[in-house]
Amino acid sequence: MKIGITGGGSAGHVVPALAVAAQLNQDGTHELVFFGRSDSIEQEYAKNANMPFRPVPSAGLKRYGSWSNLSMPFTVLRGIGAAWKAMRSERPDVVFSKGGYVTVPVGIAAWLCRVPLVIHESDHSLGLANTILARMASRVCLSVPPSSAPRWLNRKTVVTGLPLRHDLADGNPDRLRQHLGLKSHIPVLLIFCGSQGSTRINDAVRRQLNQLCARFSVIHVCGTGNLDPALAHAENYRQLEYLHEEMTDALWLADLVIGRAGATTLAEIEALAKPAVLIPLPASVSRGDQLDNAHAYASRHPGRCLVIPDDEALTDGTELAEACVRLATASGETQEPNRTEIHRAAGLVAAEALAVARPRRTRNR
Repeated sequence: MKIGITGGGSAGHVVPALAVAAQLNQDGTHELVFFGRSDSIEQEYAKNANMPFRPVPSAGLKRYGSWSNLSMPFTVLRGIGAAWKAMRSERPDVVFSKGGYVTVPVGIAAWLCRVPLVIHESDHSLGLANTILARMASRVCLSVPPSSAPRWLNRKTVVTGLPLRHDLADGNPDRLRQHLGLKSHIPVLLIFCGSQGSTRINDAVRRQLNQLCARFSVIHVCGTGNLDPALAHAENYRQLEYLHEEMTDALWLADLVIGRAGATTLAEIEALAKPAVLIPLPASVSRGDQLDNAHAYASRHPGRCLVIPDDEALTDGTELAEACVRLATASGETQEPNRTEIHRAAGLVAAEALAVARPRRTRNR
């Protein structure tokens, strides 16, 4: 059986997509192909996973005033044409879509080619891409039960949980500690805020670096092009543009995390029971889903999570440093993660995809 995978724009979409792909490919009996944008994070991840890749043009709607919004519909139409050709060439038996604007042309092309489509939503409400594709989908998988949904959507909805990175259960913290040369007796603070990083958060961390490094070994994943050469040899500080395979080891190694509030990030730190300072994307540059995610997570984990707004007050880093100290002081014993449970959601989503797959000979009748 051939299975198409799509999702892109951020690691929060690509990592769960590849987790489901890993579950589908456990016994090596299925053929996989990834549909995504050229020169993108999804192409890079698919290459690292040794997965064939088919490029599809796409563009997303900017949530702030931008002239690129005028050309976006034409790019999407071009993407639908390219995805249709790729779909006709690859002829998958089912397509799994994890979200991100690249999935819109791929999902529409699958529907046009009568290929069953399974989509997954990470957040409490459907994102724009999944809202568009939900009516075309054979199955809509959700991370959490919906608060309300129309009857037509309820009929195709199943709550699976959020697929976590396929290697999350295999973390080896000592391997990364040794690689980075971190001292064994100092707690580790891991900072990561998406593949592009965040200038405001990076600046806030660096303004409080002396205070943070006096208490923690800091692993700062600051995003592409955001390294500060002047801090290359700072005591107890390691700055990295990005982590790929090492991210699992970093999550296991961390005693405390500073991060955004994407659903994937929250699911990973929850699975590993890591205390966290969350800085959700503001509504001015997003649909506000991270704000909902952060406050819901903090209410579930009082004493293990603090939420700080991403605004001008964050700039000097004082509130951020104080939050880290508060959580480090309050954190009790860490619980051992359940390695079996980590794969549960990805396995459920993979099973849903296989359940609705229609082999080519069946579709061609």
